[in-house]
Amino acid sequence: MYDFLEDKYSEMLRDGYIDPELYTKYKVKRGLRNENGTGVLVGLSKISDVSGYDVENDVKLPKEGNLYFRNIDIREVVKMAKNDFGYEKTCFLLLFGHYPDDMETKMFKELISDGYDLPNGFLENIILPHPSKSLMNHITRSILSLYSFDSDPDNTNTLELVRKGISLLSKMPAIISYCLQAKTHYLDNDSLHIHYPKKEYTYVENILYLSRNDGQFTELEAKTLDRCLMVHADHSGGNNSAFVGTVVSSTLTDLYSMICASMASLKGPRHGGASKAVQDMMNKIIDDIGLDASDNQISNIVDKILKKQYFDKSGLVYGIGHAIYTISDPRCEILRAEAEKLSEFKKDDRIKFYERFENIAKEKVASKTNMTACANVDYYAGLIYDLLNMPRDLYIPMFAASRVVGWIAHDIENLLYCNKIVRPATKYVGFDS
Repeated sequence: MYDFLEDKYSEMLRDGYIDPELYTKYKVKRGLRNENGTGVLVGLSKISDVSGYDVENDVKLPKEGNLYFRNIDIREVVKMAKNDFGYEKTCFLLLFGHYPDDMETKMFKELISDGYDLPNGFLENIILPHPSKSLMNHITRSILSLYSFDSDPDNTNTLELVRKGISLLSKMPAIISYCLQAKTHYLDNDSLHIHYPKKEYTYVENILYLSRNDGQFTELEAKTLDRCLMVHADHSGGNNSAFVGTVVSSTLTDLYSMICASMASLKGPRHGGASKAVQDMMNKIIDDIGLDASDNQISNIVDKILKKQYFDKSGLVYGIGHAIYTISDPRCEILRAEAEKLSEFKKDDRIKFYERFENIAKEKVASKTNMTACANVDYYAGLIYDLLNMPRDLYIPMFAASRVVGWIAHDIENLLYCNKIVRPATKYVGFDS
């Protein structure tokens, strides 16, 4: 039977072949990208904007990178948090359009903390009995199950979606942490540790408290993770998972289904899995040449990667380069500084090697591609997660815990002001074969 399937698959490849030149002939934008690498405009938004290049005479010109949340640069958003936790304030900014004052912050944090707890029986009946080797799949399935605990799940009134969205966001620390505990206990044969959310804790404090067996963490660890979630909270409506969400929500499906579609997108290694790839690559490099390696040794390793002779032989230096950012990724700059502080606290010398590798790799990649290259947000995110002793299974879920608010904000904005089912077209080229 498998021989039959293999034979039919070969016929499919032969009969279904599409000549790449047809994309140019019919001016079809592969991956919704223009020929100069810029993204095809698919919507309007006031939520966030990514700026990494200028375009003059249809030529893409490098520039310093900026990420804006409601017209405020992400660097300023981080500064506005001062020495306090800022993720909840960032969520408020993305959802409601302005930075919260003290009273709004207090009320919004209470709204979040009031929703921390899962429905009665959810942990015992939904999460624990059905562990998965893929934490993202388990979390996604759990989110979809919340539909059954909603008294009016298909209500897509936008005010109601705001309420549902905040409630779902509030439950992410518990869902993520309990899915981790289920996997480590039932599949990895470790002890089961269940803590219950603390209302006096912030969003990130609950993530650390619930996911760690002993529930212990330092203030620096919590505030470092808080900054990670702030910079990951949104990245314009054109990023893959946000776009997937607006496509799905345009059908007027329920919020839970929309979030699960975005979760499925984020799980892919081309989107949310890059921080894991960076850590795997850097761990191998450090094992092979050591932290005290010379610049020449690092340069040789980068050359081997680019020649597809090292690591996964993909030719990619993970964490270096970005589709939009050219000279700099502001999120990377923020996380580099956070990684330096946490490394000093943990007495971990890897940060120095990371910074040396970053500078050498940027030059090498730029030389090969004839394009400016910068380190992206994933380059230091994985190191920070490792310094936080976070299991690798949690790397992508951390991204999801942050990005849920962005998905919800774009969903609501799209329904309010576009409110059309997304229905692009494809060009039939069967007659060209």
